[in-house]
Amino acid sequence: MKRISVVWRLAFSFVIGLVVLSLLSGCASTGGGELSGASPAKAKNIILLIGDGMGPSHFGAAWLYSTRVLGKELRMVELMRRGRTAYMVNDTADAIVPESAAAASQMATGEKMTARAVSVAADRKTPVKTILEIAKEKGLAAGLVTTSRITDATPAAFAAHVAYRSDEEAVAVQELQAGVDVLLGGRKQFFLPASAGGKRQDGRDLVEEARQAGYAVVGDAAGLKAASGSKILGLFNMGNLAYEIDRTKTAEPSLAEMAAKTLEILSRNPKGFFAMIEGGRIDHAAHRNDAAGTIHEVLAFDAAVGVALDFQRQDPNTLLIVTADHDTGAMALVGGGRTSKGYGGNELAAIQKVQTSFEVMAGELGKNPAPEQIREVVKKHMAIDLTEDEARTAAGETVCKLGPAPAHHEVPALHGLAFVLRSYLGVGWGSQTHTASPLMLFGSGPGSEELVGFRHNTEVFRLMRAALGG
Repeated sequence: MKRISVVWRLAFSFVIGLVVLSLLSGCASTGGGELSGASPAKAKNIILLIGDGMGPSHFGAAWLYSTRVLGKELRMVELMRRGRTAYMVNDTADAIVPESAAAASQMATGEKMTARAVSVAADRKTPVKTILEIAKEKGLAAGLVTTSRITDATPAAFAAHVAYRSDEEAVAVQELQAGVDVLLGGRKQFFLPASAGGKRQDGRDLVEEARQAGYAVVGDAAGLKAASGSKILGLFNMGNLAYEIDRTKTAEPSLAEMAAKTLEILSRNPKGFFAMIEGGRIDHAAHRNDAAGTIHEVLAFDAAVGVALDFQRQDPNTLLIVTADHDTGAMALVGGGRTSKGYGGNELAAIQKVQTSFEVMAGELGKNPAPEQIREVVKKHMAIDLTEDEARTAAGETVCKLGPAPAHHEVPALHGLAFVLRSYLGVGWGSQTHTASPLMLFGSGPGSEELVGFRHNTEVFRLMRAALGG
């Protein structure tokens, strides 16, 4: 009987051990499709930075350019090394390749969205509450910042609810109605009536309405720097802000400057804040297959990440998250360039010589440029001497004709130009539109323990909500 008792005790201990190991294993597997369920540390502030169109290849190109040409590490790498990183997918309710409205709305609400819908249910009518609205209900301050249009898909997803992202008149109204404390970006035309040079058909002057509501209204970098008070509306361009590579020729602020002012204003709220800061023109440069423009946009975004990281060091109760909504262009650094021997060589020096975006070059080329005109413009802005055959290839629009529907072919010659520039710049493009490439999701601070493993972008909302206390 004693021997049987010992056997039973050993068996019981073995079973208990298996149970404990199973529980520990379950606790360790927090990188799956659901949040761990453990009570996360509460964050006072949340800063979400979104690189619109920034796939891993865009990040990699910017990292190589920054470390090899500029001689400095990316602030995003610094954040990764001190924080956590996950692999993120982003399919939507009706597409495996998302567009910005649905992708951003999924991060803002935690719900699957249909294409071009801004934080509304499948009926395109019922609003779905966003993380910004939850933050405001809790008494937190809130800010939206972009180098694109402040009424564009990504910022709209956090403060507005419209059936289609193109309804930017309604988005502008709703962003102010939502009580967003800081709004910085472009698209001033949707805040002004047609009689004042804007695009509003209802006759409302939202700029004046914002002033009456206590907003400091600014229109350039100097005005932003001097602005004070608890609410700011910064509209720096009638359309998108200038590309970073062109910005020194304007009076517009950098994304880093906008981020710094936003955090300065929002941090005055003793209850905390939520801020979404978007590098909106990474996407636009990649749509045009503009290698230098894309890299400079990622570097400008990285500088804004640095501002947020420095802020977090001063206030560790801040959850800092960096990600993208989707990849654009399937950008790749490729071998076999002008200076390459096999897989050797480095065309990054050629990228450094480029002084102008494709957008500015497009203005000089017009809709149907002649080959010689292309050669002249490329020489002027990129310090590259195209051959006559290469210029004819760019002018012939062959790349566009063989590619997908021309949604972003304002100047078709640019995509042919990007193709012939591949051997000069060492950059190739798989598309002129979005791709289904998985993305990076990384960050640090209270709640960042969930930024591991395999995640869907709807989970970004859930981990932010959990960090705010549910």
